[in-house]
Amino acid sequence: MLLAIEDLHLSVPSPEGPRRILRGVSLDVSEGETVGLVGESGSGKSTTARAALRLLPERASLSGAVSVCGHDMAGGDPAVVRKVRSGLAAMIFQEPRAVLNPVRRIGGSATERLVHVHGVAKAEARRRIATLFGEVGLGDADRLLRAYPHQLSGGMLQRVVIAAALSTGPRLLLADEATSALDVTTQAEVLALLRRLQREREMGVLFITHDLQLAAAYCDRVYVMKDGAVVEHQQAGTIFVNPSDPYTKALADAVPRLPQRDDTRDHTMETSA
Repeated sequence: MLLAIEDLHLSVPSPEGPRRILRGVSLDVSEGETVGLVGESGSGKSTTARAALRLLPERASLSGAVSVCGHDMAGGDPAVVRKVRSGLAAMIFQEPRAVLNPVRRIGGSATERLVHVHGVAKAEARRRIATLFGEVGLGDADRLLRAYPHQLSGGMLQRVVIAAALSTGPRLLLADEATSALDVTTQAEVLALLRRLQREREMGVLFITHDLQLAAAYCDRVYVMKDGAVVEHQQAGTIFVNPSDPYTKALADAVPRLPQRDDTRDHTMETSA
């Protein structure tokens, strides 16, 4: 099991007392599997992924079990956390502008883990990133490596972040709204890329999204979160067709649908004409 979370609780201090953010979350991701984590904004999806990598709020209190690629992350051992973050797992964050240093060139940010953690020569690291840029739909890699974040669009920055996350060959990928900033065509291309890389490397993916239809189409299984807790878990093909929890049903019913065409009325109008 690449990711195993069991009975995870997270709270942070507040003037009114401890504020509970996660409430007994349990989920898992296996090799070669894409697992969706769906819910409204504020439901705890991103916090769950961050907690798995020990990216916790200041003075946060964490309890429960978290295992990433067989390593205990709940214990908070710095050596274990560094090992997992440096190459075993990677996270694609929702907002790329918050990840990339605005005064640092794209090349320096994208190759940082390869150079400073894995000891890859700068020239080789830039070559690897340039190749990944091409795979995620970014042309003219030499120019992009010299550019600053403010010179790229949001969609381009998101693809830069995806390429950087994939550069170390992680076994587990935590994708937090990884394609939300992309147009529909590019989104499809990036999802296809992630799927191909996942199959080639038997990579596990936790796919965080608010898009119910995308989760049902792209994922193998889906967990639904509400108010910091998992309220439902089913196979992707059935969870929105036959939801067992009222909240999941409400989310499914909220998806816009085209009205059904009245073929009888159309036929009557044609006959009258």
